[in-house]
Formats: sequence, structure tokens, C-alpha cells
Amino acid sequence: MYLIKNGRIHVGDGTVLDGCDILTEGRVIRDIAPGICCQEAEVIDASGCEIFPGFIDPHSSVGAMGMPSRYLDNQEKTDPLTPQLNVKYAIDPDEIDAQEFYKSGITAVGLTPGNANVMGGQIAVCKTAHMKMADRLVKEKAALKCSVTSEVKSVYGGRNQMPKTRMGAFWIFQEALRKAKAPEEQEKGELICEIFEKGSMPAFVAAQTAGEIQGVLEMMKTEYTSLVLVDGYEFDRALEEIKRQNAGLILGNVSDCSQVTKHGMDLGKICDLNENGNLVAFTASNGGFSEGREVFLWTAIEVYRAGADAEEVVKMMTLNPAKMLGVSDRIGTLETGKDADLSIYTGHPVKTYAARVRTSMINGEVVF
Repeated sequence: MYLIKNGRIHVGDGTVLDGCDILTEGRVIRDIAPGICCQEAEVIDASGCEIFPGFIDPHSSVGAMGMPSRYLDNQEKTDPLTPQLNVKYAIDPDEIDAQEFYKSGITAVGLTPGNANVMGGQIAVCKTAHMKMADRLVKEKAALKCSVTSEVKSVYGGRNQMPKTRMGAFWIFQEALRKAKAPEEQEKGELICEIFEKGSMPAFVAAQTAGEIQGVLEMMKTEYTSLVLVDGYEFDRALEEIKRQNAGLILGNVSDCSQVTKHGMDLGKICDLNENGNLVAFTASNGGFSEGREVFLWTAIEVYRAGADAEEVVKMMTLNPAKMLGVSDRIGTLETGKDADLSIYTGHPVKTYAARVRTSMINGEVVF
């Protein structure tokens, strides 16, 4: 049991509380109120500090890449359609632990298959602390990972196998949707139908260029699942259609602007999507592979510098990804009854990279 006092609390929904304390009990938040007293609790003095919900990277490969062996357990490169695969069985807890995400305030990740397959498998949400898998796993089958990026063409085209072109990737995607509705289809078809016809889980579709993004939007406009675009570096060139379809966006790593698709990106258009009500988040991933935890904060700062309000950026790091992954009932904001996942910063990490994590808590336990 911990009592965090005297800090400035960023709830994660845009609200900021001054003069309130946080009491945790077990793995959850028991109370948030002014002047809490609890003799049984260990007091953490957060004077002069900023308290945030644990940040969530909704699209991470770390934990399933087979490091350092490089087996790449997040990529089943034997069939472009593998929606039935569950990334939970690729998770290596030691690999997640080695990254120490919580030292940058990241307390949960959406662990995902890579970009090699048109339909790559199902995403799982897990905590980043050192703990057994039963305590670490928040939700399995949180979303279906799909991709129409150049990596699909490179993997299968290199074998002289479809898809070798973008039109081949889209044909395979559309044919899978069509076949799923046929009564004789089993396993893959039933799952695809559940997702795209009945909306049993969202589809996270990796698309980087304007052509890929526009193609995905056109293909998905008659489907019933929630669409989340991943990477989306040229989202600003398909802005109005993204707004019309209310698609979500998980923006990939923008710090490496040597790539042509990133070079002309207008980050300020993030504000337009946000004001329209589209869910926006970002990730440390780049083309299906995750990079260092610092990248997550760099992107947050870049979005803030492009004109987004600081608390709206905090939402993009907390509540929005939790909603995308269907776990906002447990994580994403600091509220009574939710998991006690939080970070205490020396400053506001969106406004300055000089801010440092002083304390991180996951499931009500201090991990840093």
C-alpha cells in the first residue's frame, strides 16, 4: 500500500489535478482525493513532481523478436495469411525485461506481429515489469495485425510468390474477406468473418505511404471492424478520408526522417485528427520493428512542438492506446479501481526531454 502525496496529477483524459493524493492498495488505485491519511501506507513524497498514468506503446515487437538469437518470432513468413496466430506464444519475458521500458514511464505494450504478412496474427497487451506471465498479461486477442507495406512484397516477392506487388497484397486481403463469408470456410475464415463482419476485435493495418493508406481506407469502408492505421507516415495526404471513416492512427517513429515517406510529413495535421475525434497514438516501432524506449518520448515531444496541446499528447500516450486495445477499463488513466500503473516525473516529459522518471509503479508495486 502506497500513499503518493504533493504531486501534480495528470489523469490521462486531459484533466490535471493539483492538491490531490493517490492511495494504492494491492494492484489497484484505491482513492484519489485531497488530504488522504492512511497510517498503513508507505508515503511517497512527490513534491514538485508530475504524476502520469503508465504510458502505453500500442504496437511493439519487443518481447517476440527472439533477441539476441534473431529468430524473429514475431514474423511467421510461411504464409501471407496467418490471422489465427496468437502472439502470446511468442512472448519472451526476459526480452521485455531487458528493455526496462518503465524507466521511460512505459508500463504496458501492445505486443504485435511484424509487417511481413497481409494478416499476421493477434496482438496481446502486457505489462513491462519483471513478473510472471499470468500477472503481466492484460489482454490477449486485443486486435488483428495486418500489413500492406513493402515488407510483404519483399518477403513473398523474393520467392516469386504472391504478393509481389501492392495490388497482389490488396487482392489477397480482399479475397480473404470474400472467402471468409463462404459457408465452407473453416478456422481462418471463421476468425476473419468474426473480426471484419462482426467487429470482434479491431484491425491494426500497417500502411506507410499515401497510396497504401488510401487503399486500406477504400478497402475497409464497408467492413464493420474498427480500423487503426499503423505507421501512417503520409497520413496528412489522406487526412479527409481518415476523418470521414473515423480511423485511428498509431504514428510510427518520426525521428528517423531519412526515409522519403517521412520527409514531407506535416505533423501539425495530428491536431486536425484529434479535434475530429479520431483516436491518435504513437509507437517506438519503425516498419514493424521496435526501437529504443526513448523514441516514444521523442515522438511525443515532436507532436507537441507541431502544435498539439501537452495534455492531448498525454492522452495519445495513455487513454487513446488503451481504448484502441480495448483495455481502458484497466489502464490508461489514473482513476479509482484501475490498475496502479503510474510514473512520477521530475517535470513534464512532453514539454521537455530533461524530465526524468523518479519512480515507476506497475500493478501497485514500485519497479523503479
